[in-house]
Amino acid sequence: MLKTNIRKYDIFKVYFWHDATLIGKYRLPQLKPTQAIPSQVISFNERNSIKCPSNYWVDFFIDDALFEGFWNHPEMSFDHLRRFAGVITPDYSMLPEMLPAQRSWNCTRNRVMAYYLQQNGFNIIPVASWCEENDFEWCFDGLPIGSSIAISTNGCLSSPYSHNILLQGVKELYRQKSPTHLIVCGRHMPELDKYPNVVYYPSFSQRWRERTA
Repeated sequence: MLKTNIRKYDIFKVYFWHDATLIGKYRLPQLKPTQAIPSQVISFNERNSIKCPSNYWVDFFIDDALFEGFWNHPEMSFDHLRRFAGVITPDYSMLPEMLPAQRSWNCTRNRVMAYYLQQNGFNIIPVASWCEENDFEWCFDGLPIGSSIAISTNGCLSSPYSHNILLQGVKELYRQKSPTHLIVCGRHMPELDKYPNVVYYPSFSQRWRERTA
């Protein structure tokens, strides 16, 4: 619980998860389910160039450096983001070369920011992330059961290990959370065809290559 209600002094951003139901090993905020399916998606760094924002969702499947500041001052972007159809929530990276605490912190930030956006009335699709099999113990905590959930294949098709861990994670995601729609940012993966209701859309890098071709 907040004791002061004075947000400017809360450098730890505790108000982001104020009144949340906290779940699992790392006490991640529980999110509400959604059945939303995005039709058109642009990335956070493209948002200022869109003329009809109500037709688009915004995602964060881009380099972390392009949205790191969103964690410190998300409210500065809220008025603009409200013009869009919805938000596929931030995806702070989880990488094998990170320390375990760094991975768990970024997963925490992903869930916390999704909760904060949801509490502020945004139409969101939460994001699932992982990078090692050990992550499966906690990395899906707080994600809703029977909901649309988004993932990205960015950087996951470059090596046999990353390819395999992506497929393992999707299998575990379906086992734990039974998503009604799996929203996939990136290239089609035939191995995912066995799952129901997989919806693809092109990543920022795919769209960039199409524009410059």
